[in-house]
This record gives sequence, structure tokens and C-alpha cells, in this order.
Amino acid sequence: MQLSPAYKVFRAFNYVFLFIISLATFIPFYLVVVVSFTLEKSISLKGYQLFPRQLSFAAYEALLSKGSRYIDAYKVSVTITVIGTFFAVLITCLLAYAISRKHLRYRNHIAFFVYFTLIFNGGLVPWYIIVGKLGIKDSLLGLILPLLVNAFNVFLIRNYFRAIPDAILESATIDGSGELRTFFRIVLPLALPGLATITLFYMLAYWNEWFVALMLINTKELYPLQFLLRQILSTVLYAASAKSQITNIGELPAEGIKMATVVLTVGPIIFVYPFIQKYFIKGLVVGAVKG
Repeated sequence: MQLSPAYKVFRAFNYVFLFIISLATFIPFYLVVVVSFTLEKSISLKGYQLFPRQLSFAAYEALLSKGSRYIDAYKVSVTITVIGTFFAVLITCLLAYAISRKHLRYRNHIAFFVYFTLIFNGGLVPWYIIVGKLGIKDSLLGLILPLLVNAFNVFLIRNYFRAIPDAILESATIDGSGELRTFFRIVLPLALPGLATITLFYMLAYWNEWFVALMLINTKELYPLQFLLRQILSTVLYAASAKSQITNIGELPAEGIKMATVVLTVGPIIFVYPFIQKYFIKGLVVGAVKG
């Protein structure tokens, strides 16, 4: 197929434009990594640079040393992300599957109540009172339950379930398969792209959550990673946690600690995303137009 000169110019422009956008996205993160390995004195004198003139691991040593709260915060974030994502995806899929079945009575009413939460919420004060009455303040359960179901994810995965032909489900019923077996053995595998999409959404929600911790958590051992990062960036916690490790508080790598925390925080997400990228893109695009 012969390409016209105008199309070649247009395609070349697209390549250049996308390259510039990619570069603009990559450079800030690259600078974060470089600064995290740069000596604090060099940052103070010469500012941010593309290549570290004086390499230093002081920031990572301060964060990962014995007695640092960062390790505990990392464990808390991993725990609530793994457990919370598992139960959030399970409950979301069960709810979405129920309201996708045509024979379920009042399914439209149930779907409306779910949709209503996208438009209005009960407010912060009633939410805080309910959480207090449930007795889940200052606990891991308090970090998991508030994010357990997201209405957007419910409708996203419901569109996948509705797209499954009724003939497949009817055949499973004729063969003696119950609703739960049909759900786990047939429906979920067929909705794998949508499943990967909401899994990533929930993972990001739990991993990046800090507001719930701000409202509910008082015990320092239960601080999640993002909440600890917020305290470090506001220079409240890092002086108390690192002073015992660095004799001269003036030598504390403040900028390096901030950047090293960012690197260690986004690391797991960067590691996981490539494995589910193809499912995520397909699930987001297709799930938005189905149903």
C-alpha cells in the first residue's frame, strides 16, 4: 500500500509528539531516582542534575535501617493491599454478577442504589460516626473496609458479565452447574480483562490510600506507606525517626529521603503493571462500551 506524502508527514509528527510526551513523563521520575542517590550537600550546592556527581546511599540507609518505621509501613501497605484487593475484587464481582442476571428480581433497584453512591455520599461526619460504632478504628480492618466496594468498578465488571451469551450460562445450568460454580469456573475466566482492570484499580486505591489512615489510625505501627510519606514530606516524622541514626541532624539527607521514599513507594506498582497491562488496556476500553 502506497502512503501519501501528507500521511507520512502526519505519522512522523505523531511519532515526534509521542516521543516528546514520553520524554516529559520519564524525565521527572528519572530525576527522582538520581536525586535519591545524590549526596545532600551536592543537591544543596548545585540543585537537581541529570547525573549524580557524588553518589550516596545515605537516604536508603536511613529509610531501610534497623528501627526505621519505613519497614513497618511497607508491611502494612502490602498487607492491606493484598488482603483488601482480594476481598474487594471478590465482593465486587459477586455483586456485579448478581445485578447482571436477568432473572434476579429487583436487580434494577439494586443497581440504582449502587449507582446512587456515585452521585451522592453520606458525608464525612456520618461516615466517621459509623466507623466508630463498628469499632474498627485504629486497626487494619479500618484501612480495608472503607475501600472494599467501588461503584464504578461494579458497573465496569458488570458490563463484562452482561456480554457473556446466555446460551453458555444456560448450558452450564443444564449440565448441573450451580450459580457459584458457574460464576467461578465460567464467568470469571471469560471476564479476565475486566477482572484485571478492577484488580489494578483496587490495588492502586489501597496502595495510595492515606486519608483513611489520617482519620482512623493513631498507632504508629499501623501507619501505611503513603501516610508515612506524607509525614516525611511535611518534615514531621523524619527528624524523630532518623535522629537516632544520624548524629548530626544537619547531615540528614532531607531531599534524598523524600525522593528515595517516592522510588520505594512506586516500585511495586511499576513492577506489577507490565504483567497486567494488556488486560488492563483491553478491559478499560471494551468494558466502557459494552452493555
